[in-house]
Amino acid sequence: MDVTPEFRIDPDSEGFSASRQTAYEYVLGVLRRAILNGELKTGSRLVQAELAAMLDVSTTPVREALRDLATEGLVQFDAHRGAIVSELSSDDVHDIYEIRMVLEPLAMRQAVPNISEALIARLRKLHESMLAEPHSVDWVDRNRVFHMAVYEASASPRLAAIIRNLQDASVMYIGASLQHKPELREEANHDHSEILDALENRDVEAAVKALEDHLRTSIDAYDQSES
Repeated sequence: MDVTPEFRIDPDSEGFSASRQTAYEYVLGVLRRAILNGELKTGSRLVQAELAAMLDVSTTPVREALRDLATEGLVQFDAHRGAIVSELSSDDVHDIYEIRMVLEPLAMRQAVPNISEALIARLRKLHESMLAEPHSVDWVDRNRVFHMAVYEASASPRLAAIIRNLQDASVMYIGASLQHKPELREEANHDHSEILDALENRDVEAAVKALEDHLRTSIDAYDQSES
């Protein structure tokens, strides 16, 4: 019978308290980490009652967490199997990155004139935390925050919202690429440094070029993981 596979619970995430995190936040964090680090494989069935027993919570926070993971694209709901870890599709990832290659340079061009010193300081802090981050899952989260902080400075909230959806859809692919090619994180950190330097100089063309190189690095790494 197809059941939820066992997976390791990060000691730093084990348990929860009202003062630190809710049951929902705990379940969401544990499941998200297990999916992105490959412990929960694509296609794995996620049974609410089994997850609740494994994580020692009720089914309510599990249901809420699965719903939000589905919004991120990490989980799908199948009519026959229920919730499953989303299947990776090469066609999907190429479609996502082709759209990102059009929209993100546009958002970057709009954002550069609006970049403040406060935002530069925030981006520098994020970048430094990513350089020191030992866990790929947390690095992936900071990577998304880094990019969205820039795009939210663009003149178009609607454009930023569309890109946020594409970024959410990319999370699983980035996680898979990091598993296959751990050095991708170092390459991406270098790209972020180039983007930051261009933003600090308010150099639109340099920022766009650094961003396009960064996106190509990500899609190339995914293609290598598939070959």
